[in-house]
Amino acid sequence: MQMSAPIRRIALTVCAVVSLLRVAPVASAQGDAAAIVAYLEQVRHQTGAPGISAAVAVDGEIVFSGGVGYAELDNRTPATGATVWNVGSVSKVMAAVAVMQLVEQGKVGLDDEIRTYVPAFPDKGTPITLRQILTHTSGIRHYRDGEFGPHGLRSMRFFDDFDEAIQHFTEDSLLYEPGTLWLYSSHAYNLLQGVVEQASGLGFEDYMRTHVWEPAGMLGSSFDVPTRVVHGRGRGYVRDADGTIVNSRYEDVSYKYAGGGMLSTVADLVRMGVAINDGTLLGFEAVAEMHAPQIDPVMQFRADGVPRELPFGQALGWDLYTDASGRPYISKTGTVRGTRSVVVNYPDHGLVVAVQANIVPFDSRTRGVAIAQMFLSPVHAR
Repeated sequence: MQMSAPIRRIALTVCAVVSLLRVAPVASAQGDAAAIVAYLEQVRHQTGAPGISAAVAVDGEIVFSGGVGYAELDNRTPATGATVWNVGSVSKVMAAVAVMQLVEQGKVGLDDEIRTYVPAFPDKGTPITLRQILTHTSGIRHYRDGEFGPHGLRSMRFFDDFDEAIQHFTEDSLLYEPGTLWLYSSHAYNLLQGVVEQASGLGFEDYMRTHVWEPAGMLGSSFDVPTRVVHGRGRGYVRDADGTIVNSRYEDVSYKYAGGGMLSTVADLVRMGVAINDGTLLGFEAVAEMHAPQIDPVMQFRADGVPRELPFGQALGWDLYTDASGRPYISKTGTVRGTRSVVVNYPDHGLVVAVQANIVPFDSRTRGVAIAQMFLSPVHAR
């Protein structure tokens, strides 16, 4: 299932040609802010989300950043483009950027074994590479019922030791031979914290701040550390059995900073997309590698033994889709603590969109792509 090196090189070459030529029509910066707000209000009323934030960048400039409804209901604080939200698995692509920077510097190899950097992860009798972790093909399991103990208490405690934070899954057997199938795994991604720390010599958050967030202008981004006071923070919600909106269950995400434990704003998330597209965070070849399809097709592991083909491509951290008009785009969604997030990146059109909402469930990717259509030129049949 994993792409061979020659096929991957061809894919990278194609990505390079497309990006260099910019053959696709560039997105228009003339999107109507009022139309975006009206759309967000429509979605808010359809879904019952207390609040929704969105931001749009066109050719490197943020042309919209705003929100509708409330970031939190206790004080009815308005949601804005600067509201700080839990971003869930969007943390994974931030971690992927950090790893790719270290690859670019020659400090890390994508096909290195994870135990080279995280010796606390036990030998499974077969190599597990960083590429397999980044593409969800490692064989390491995802969450399972009961793993956090009675009442989920382990997910409510703070971990300040990385080796201890990963202990609840490291002793489990692999679900399949690495590289043969796909299964989404936040646990596998959490190991990337150890990779960044060992290879860089910095604490994970220090590295992210110095080498990712600050260079990209993402000054509202950080780890979700429960003792911190975070100004402008939103709160996530869910519905109880009667359909009433209630606070989401408490979770201390210190056990999964790389897999889902970061905070950000929609404005910061589009800044990240811009900083990837324009070469601020990574060189062109590293971006092409990160965005290239790594496995084809994506065959999902299933407990019944019958794999299922999934309708998207898998890059390094990012998911690859095609919209209704046939335009490819790159995205990542996240869910945690009653929030839903998405980054949608059309690099060939110079367009990045981010959406965050504080209700679960919420189809953030569909909403992000819908906003993108307001800025994209129509595709005419030939």
